[in-house]
Amino acid sequence: MVERVIVAVDGGPASRAALDWALARAEDVPLSLELTTVVELGWSPVGGPEDDFQPVYERALAEATRFVAQNVPAVKATGVVRRGVPVDELVRASSAADLLVIGTNKTSALAGAVHGTLPLRLAAHAHSAVVVVPAGWVAGGDRVVVGIEDDGTMDAPLDVAAAEAARRAVPLVLVHAWSIPATLGVDYGAAVPFDALIEAHEDILARALERVRAQHPAVDASGTLVQGAAAPALVEAAGHAALLVVGTHGRGAVAGLILGSVSHDVLLNMPCPVVVVPRSRPAAEPQLSGASE
Repeated sequence: MVERVIVAVDGGPASRAALDWALARAEDVPLSLELTTVVELGWSPVGGPEDDFQPVYERALAEATRFVAQNVPAVKATGVVRRGVPVDELVRASSAADLLVIGTNKTSALAGAVHGTLPLRLAAHAHSAVVVVPAGWVAGGDRVVVGIEDDGTMDAPLDVAAAEAARRAVPLVLVHAWSIPATLGVDYGAAVPFDALIEAHEDILARALERVRAQHPAVDASGTLVQGAAAPALVEAAGHAALLVVGTHGRGAVAGLILGSVSHDVLLNMPCPVVVVPRSRPAAEPQLSGASE
């Protein structure tokens, strides 16, 4: 099966990192590669109309396409110029993709405030999985890390993470973070049932591991249970990882308006490339009337 990959290109170092990541993937995954750039209507960083700046975008796209042809001739890349609001155009493009790959200069909350929110918005709205690659990325990493939540929607991110670990022949680390529910702190005289809480979260992690071992028996999978906030636990676990996989509820009428707090915080402190995978809904969860998928 040929994987459909779209890489966002703007000529900067972050988009070059995204392209490098996609080309590294092409070494052992058959894929079709689309390089795309978006000329934002009515905007130009040099103060003129967008038509004056369009050649800059086209030149960046042509250079990226030429780089692929000269250095990785086995990969056939097509270049597409889109016009409109970047997040809208890229979300629209993602409906025909398996992966949407975008680079980012932001690897901390401070940098994120400076460099904008396009990767965050794409991760919240895209139809496909979104891969966010930090500028300066180099191939490597000794594991794949995946965050496990407890809402019954983790099958898709877990399957993606297991497949990536198998492809790379590296271990898979499942990280599940838990904390004491705030409601238990309302009655200060009540005893907190630590043993029951820990047992419940151990069961969540055990069921996720069971799924991986049943469907991907060749993958060396292990689990880590952490008391505390999920995002810092994931960032720490992925310090030397090849990939960090997280889920998002994605494109429901309400859920698509924002990115989950864990995915959001991970993308603002990313230690390695991050894959944001739209999560499946639990069987008992109804779809909102009129929601587009």
